[in-house]
Amino acid sequence: MDIESVRLCNFRNSGLSEASFGAPSVWIYGSNAQGKTNLLESCALLWALRSFRTSKTANLIKNGAQTAQVLAKLNHETLGKCEVLMEFSNSSKKVFVNNEEQKKLGEFIGKFPIMPVCNDDIKLVRGAPLERRRFIDMLISSMDMRYFNALRGYHASLLSRNALLKENNPDEISLGAFEAQMAQNAMVLNEIRACFFERIGEIASRKYEILSGGKEKTAIKLKPNFCAEDVEGYRKLLFESRRRDFALGATSSGPHKDDFLIFVSGKNVRDFASEGQQRSVALSLKLAQFEIMKGGGEVMPVLLCDDILGELDEDRRSAFWSCIDFDAQVIATSTTSAPQNSSRQNWRLIRAEKGEYFCV
Repeated sequence: MDIESVRLCNFRNSGLSEASFGAPSVWIYGSNAQGKTNLLESCALLWALRSFRTSKTANLIKNGAQTAQVLAKLNHETLGKCEVLMEFSNSSKKVFVNNEEQKKLGEFIGKFPIMPVCNDDIKLVRGAPLERRRFIDMLISSMDMRYFNALRGYHASLLSRNALLKENNPDEISLGAFEAQMAQNAMVLNEIRACFFERIGEIASRKYEILSGGKEKTAIKLKPNFCAEDVEGYRKLLFESRRRDFALGATSSGPHKDDFLIFVSGKNVRDFASEGQQRSVALSLKLAQFEIMKGGGEVMPVLLCDDILGELDEDRRSAFWSCIDFDAQVIATSTTSAPQNSSRQNWRLIRAEKGEYFCV
């Protein structure tokens, strides 16, 4: 898949602007706060109608406007030439593919695979477990509808159980019903998560070895929050933890508390790795994500790179570009012009200035 053009209307700092790509390698440059990342963000919305920068839809809308729109024109392996229109207001999101509204988000997620890589990805290494769970859940949900439905069902029951835990005299029958639903979905999540995680860890380890020039090895290990072999085992665990959970006012055990640990040369990356090592690990995880997205369907993902290589030495920068499939469209941003010594050549240059985009 490749993106031919994107038109923005009242999106972030753009009133009405358009960027024409039309090339496998696109480099967007300009000073800070000119709209480079905004443009990448608008493209990334194609994956799951969700920003990689904010969870608040209102932040996407230009000050003073009521709605924002993004119109993307694409070449798609299975749909051919198509248009995707995304509309955002403070209270709703709508998406149309070739003028047909997509009523169910689950049917839209993953249809247009886009993978953003940005400096905030360092949170996969340094951040809280929530950041790593979100990474895994977003990836698997875009690939596996069974996982997506189980994740939604699990969190819906989790919210209901947590609400009951805050009551003085909760309904025991309702509590048991929510626990039974959680247990059913938890086992689905565990099964699929373990399978995907093995693949992610294997690919990320290979990519990290390339980024480090073969000098270092990494290992990634899933850290489950609970131990239960089947549905009944987890349901029993929830029942037995009620007293503690009542005191906490929240559910203390389950896949919503899982994490994964990352090691380089046997040492925990979060505590012992250098800046370059940590950023290389984050990049290797994203490169693994790209490989899994590529292998999971008929559509080649688009890679978005938001000024990501500044903290790496020259060897690791070159190694990064060598890890990317030549058939994939890459759209990158920087305050400087395109690299001269990368494996990708013939960059299409676009200059960003005050929310507008000019081909150079």
